[in-house]
Amino acid sequence: MVETIAPVVHGDRRSRYRVAVALHALGATLAAATFGAALGALGALLGAPWGDAGAWLVAAVAALYLLREGLGVPVPVPDRHRQVPSWWHSFYSPPVAAFLYGVGLGIGFLTFLTFGTFVAVSVAAIASGSPVTGVVVCAPFGLARALAVAGAHVAGASGVDDLERAATARWPRLLNALALGVVVAAALAAAGAL
Repeated sequence: MVETIAPVVHGDRRSRYRVAVALHALGATLAAATFGAALGALGALLGAPWGDAGAWLVAAVAALYLLREGLGVPVPVPDRHRQVPSWWHSFYSPPVAAFLYGVGLGIGFLTFLTFGTFVAVSVAAIASGSPVTGVVVCAPFGLARALAVAGAHVAGASGVDDLERAATARWPRLLNALALGVVVAAALAAAGAL
C-alpha cells in the first residue's frame, strides 16, 4: 500500500503524487469521521453520555494505554493484524487505490494498529453518545494516519518495513503517551477529579 502512494510510482509527475496523497488523506479522514459518528450513535443507543462514569471509563482506558506506550506495559491493542488488500493497486487506478487505501486505514481497527491511542479515542466517542463528538475526536486519527504515509516518504521511508521501523521508534511512542496523558487529564477534569 505504501508503495502505491510513493512518489516513484507517479514518475516525474509531482502533481499526480500530490493528488494521490490528498485522496489517501481524504479517504482516511472520511472513514475515521464516519466511524466516529457511528461510535457516537452507538453510545447514544446505549444511553450515553454516562456522566462521571463515562469520564472515568475514558480515563481508565486512556491510562491503561498510557502505561503501554510510556512504560512498555504489555496491553493488547484490538486490531485485525492485516493490511488493506494489495490487489486494489493492480485493479484500480492509482488515485482510486490511494483513496481506498485511505478508507481502509481510516477505520483503524480493520488493519494494524501500532498504538492504543485510537482505542481510547474510540471509547471517548462511544461515551459521548454524540455522533458529532465522535466525528471530532476520530477524524484527526484518519488524517494523521494518512499523512504519516506522506511523511514517511519525505523522511526517506520507501516501504512498509521502513514505515514500521519509524512507527516503533521511541519518539512516536512518547508522542502517543503524551496524547493519552491529555485524554486522561481531560476525562478526569470532566469527572470533576481535577
